[in-house]
Amino acid sequence: MYKMDPGRLFGTRGQGPRRKRARLHSGRTGRPTRPNCKVGITKCHALFTFLLLIACAQPDEPPPGAISVTDDVGRTVALPGPARRVFSVIPSMTESVAALDAGVLIARTRFDRASGLAHLPSLGDGMSPNLEALARLEPDLVISWAGTTERTVANPAEALGIPVYRADVQTIDGVRSHLHRLGTLLGREERAAAVIDSLDRALAEVAAAVAGREPVSVYYSVWHDPPQTAGPGTFIDEVISLAGGRNIFADASRGWPQVSVEAVLQRAPDVLVIPGGAAGAGAVPWLEAPGWRELEAVRTGRYLLVDGDLFNRPGPRVAEAAAHLARFLHGADVPAAEPSPPEDAFPPATPGRAGDPSSH
Repeated sequence: MYKMDPGRLFGTRGQGPRRKRARLHSGRTGRPTRPNCKVGITKCHALFTFLLLIACAQPDEPPPGAISVTDDVGRTVALPGPARRVFSVIPSMTESVAALDAGVLIARTRFDRASGLAHLPSLGDGMSPNLEALARLEPDLVISWAGTTERTVANPAEALGIPVYRADVQTIDGVRSHLHRLGTLLGREERAAAVIDSLDRALAEVAAAVAGREPVSVYYSVWHDPPQTAGPGTFIDEVISLAGGRNIFADASRGWPQVSVEAVLQRAPDVLVIPGGAAGAGAVPWLEAPGWRELEAVRTGRYLLVDGDLFNRPGPRVAEAAAHLARFLHGADVPAAEPSPPEDAFPPATPGRAGDPSSH
């Protein structure tokens, strides 16, 4: 278990070694002497050479059980052993940790709403959690956004001597990579391999169910004011393709571009996918605003309200999101993906139909 080191925080350690005496003493008189013969010099030189050879032949090695991985900013995250007290400010990474070993999680953020995590203390917002409360919990690993939360999470945690794993997951392949690295950090390599295999099989089932069908053009609403959507190189773009859809902004110059209502109208999507609260949360008032209400998909009710906690998180449940979307786009006979975490922790999303998220 990690123990806080006040010296690291307040800078009271590492003030430099004590001065060593420059003179050698011999006998009881304390009078300075020095080697003054060739024999003594030869022996000293031989001893120095012997020690140097040992140092070169036996480089520093990590202690038995030590673990290290490279995070998404290229830093080495080194642990003396598997992490047993973990806090993550990234909801998708929290789900990945839970899929591998939910018992190591010691806290959550207010965005971790799964029932299986409700017993954990909430440290508030993921962008600026309560660091004093975190320090009292004595974590041995913190998972932080790469870049976004350097000043509010990563740097303060490292100042306390807590190892930090920085993540920037954008693609399904990134989900696999993080599961693999987290498996190493938690000492759950076999479990990680099983979760990745389960994810790949579920994704393959979705792709096979819609193979050969005409792609349905999709607009995915990340936010509506101003409109923001998913572009190329994102897990949402991949989910749409796997489900038998075609992202109408797959040619955007950025992964998460802001767009105009006019641009959406011009591209005339067959379907809108709108993440929000849990499925069945209700209507979407902004679809009645000028521009949006002129869309054919809105006029005919061809829009799907989905659980944002499922669709907006690049984690082990992406196959579940793809299957949910495939059933809506094509009525495809896609078996429900079995979630990697316990079912009571992350229950499957409720199927929905156009304009009515409460039924298929």
